[in-house]
Amino acid sequence: MARSLGVSLAEAYPQVAAMWLQERNGGLTPQKATPKMQVAVWWRCAAGHEWEENISTRTALPKWKNGDVAACRECVGYRVSYTYPTCGHTAMVTPEAAAKKHPRCWKCQQQWWRENEPRMKAELSAAAKAAAGRAAELLDAVPVPKDVPAPLATEWRWWAAKHLQGAIAAEEVMGKQGRREQVLAQVTRAAATLLPSKEAAGRAAAGEGQGVLRLLDQAHWAEGWLHHLTGRRPRRVQAEHLELVAWQLGDLLATWSQEAAEDVAEDRAEGGRPPTTADFTRSLTRVALSMKEELLEDSVLAPYARAYRELRLPVVPDGKGRYGRLDVVIWMPGLPDVVVEIDSAPNAASAQKLAFARDAGAYPLWVRFGSGGIEKIDDVMVLDIRDAVRGVCEAGSGG
Repeated sequence: MARSLGVSLAEAYPQVAAMWLQERNGGLTPQKATPKMQVAVWWRCAAGHEWEENISTRTALPKWKNGDVAACRECVGYRVSYTYPTCGHTAMVTPEAAAKKHPRCWKCQQQWWRENEPRMKAELSAAAKAAAGRAAELLDAVPVPKDVPAPLATEWRWWAAKHLQGAIAAEEVMGKQGRREQVLAQVTRAAATLLPSKEAAGRAAAGEGQGVLRLLDQAHWAEGWLHHLTGRRPRRVQAEHLELVAWQLGDLLATWSQEAAEDVAEDRAEGGRPPTTADFTRSLTRVALSMKEELLEDSVLAPYARAYRELRLPVVPDGKGRYGRLDVVIWMPGLPDVVVEIDSAPNAASAQKLAFARDAGAYPLWVRFGSGGIEKIDDVMVLDIRDAVRGVCEAGSGG
């Protein structure tokens, strides 16, 4: 049977042409149409089902047709007619979609959501908060492998609780029945496959070019994981090397303070506001990230180095509900990582994260500005720039 574009639909697919609904297709006929035309026309099967569909789609042979190119979706049960009770529109949907009994078609649902979005978001947020206790009770019953490290189990529970609270809220506010069971099954599957166990950590750390956190899509901190999981002795960088790295960051911060003071004085002269704590944090973070180029200038390793913001690590600081995140991590092939925490005030969580970085063999640097005292941590270098930041704040003020 010919299938070229020059052959008409009537010649190439007579069984499909027999379903052509001429009274709804205007002047186009099966004799004028070709099998691959991207034109939507009306069809009617022998059972009387009518629908609109592209000619090219009608002549395709997907699996659901079971070898019959002229098969009707409704006749074979691949699609069923469903009328949405709220908007009244009728569409051909899968039996699974019809069983969900959605009140509106997709287009009407989108319009409804746009009109009600602020109210619905507020109601969903309130319902999710109110569901915290019920979500916790459901998660208490989920079995978690005994050899899973506590930080990883804590991270799973935080993630699972958020999803479960949202599912409960969706059922109560939006009527999405079954969401609770779906999400509970999802988080239960995740709990059953939590990694790494101590054994998995050992295998990963021993592998060539591997790191334990590669199991979590982050190829860092293998030694840190091993220290926390197996009790292996900490590995710390030499003090003189840490001082050298701290000096390089200090030099960058000195240059930054001069330039920032000039910028603030200029802004103040034009009526601008003084920088906020958030402004300083963002600016100092950019300085810390630029340290990668400073450390590896003209080095063959420079193209392979990476600078990360908010990198997760397997430490749950006291009073926190999930993993800590390091402000800046600079990763260099074959060299210790550089870890920078930036705080405007004393922060016990930062101290714990930097101690972990220290024991993992990184260069731990703590940039402190703003108010409060400076806490000393063994083998962690603190860069006190409180006076420099005050100078930036006062630049151009005439004080």
